[in-house]
Amino acid sequence: MIDFSVEKTGKHIAILGLGPSVDQYLEIVKRQGGRSKFCDEVWSINALGDVFGSDLIFHMDDVRIQEIRAEARPDSNIAAMVQWLKTTKTPVITSREYDDYPSLVAFPLEDVLNNLGHDYFNSTAAYAVALAVHLDVEKLSIFGMDFTYKDVHDAEKGRACVEFWLGVGHARGIQIKLPTNTSMMDSDVGRVGRLYGYDTVDIEFNILDDGSVKLEFTNRENLPSAEEIEKAYDHSAPIKDQHVIPRVSNV
Repeated sequence: MIDFSVEKTGKHIAILGLGPSVDQYLEIVKRQGGRSKFCDEVWSINALGDVFGSDLIFHMDDVRIQEIRAEARPDSNIAAMVQWLKTTKTPVITSREYDDYPSLVAFPLEDVLNNLGHDYFNSTAAYAVALAVHLDVEKLSIFGMDFTYKDVHDAEKGRACVEFWLGVGHARGIQIKLPTNTSMMDSDVGRVGRLYGYDTVDIEFNILDDGSVKLEFTNRENLPSAEEIEKAYDHSAPIKDQHVIPRVSNV
């Protein structure tokens, strides 16, 4: 039985999604000597629980639905995951428990709704983030939740929902950390790239000892051409072809 009681645990939770920015998690934990040096718990989405050492796995799809998909395509990754879900010893947070999947644990939906006050969960990733907010963790690091990509104009469903719950977590005092190569919260364009409208100045961020920010503004000598400006306003073009403001690291 998992204790879902709400208390300030002081824990640092890393949640791993299936997007390419999960590679930064691997690089970080390799450099630090292991995941236990980086965070207190690792929560993985779907089959990543069979790839990385994980304390919890999140698979909100009803396994009976996944079984139908697996039967139709027995050689698919879904079929392989269904077989693994039957045997894993790691707790799997999901929508419904079934006796033939002994590690399944029902998501505490009623408690989360009553605590967080909003019924907006359109992906497994969103449920994982919302549960971390519900449990009042101290720090939340997100990897592999990308949803949109610079070289693909179409987007996967779910980014807005995850960002919503990250915003709720931030408002509740949770530290939010994201890799620099994810589009989540526009992390891949750096601090300056997230400030709309400041196209004629360079901005330097200085973090003071008390954690506050002191900004320094410097006029840019070279401004973009009319063509570059129009590309920046044209959202019908693939993202990779649009004008990008120079990056500033936000590690």
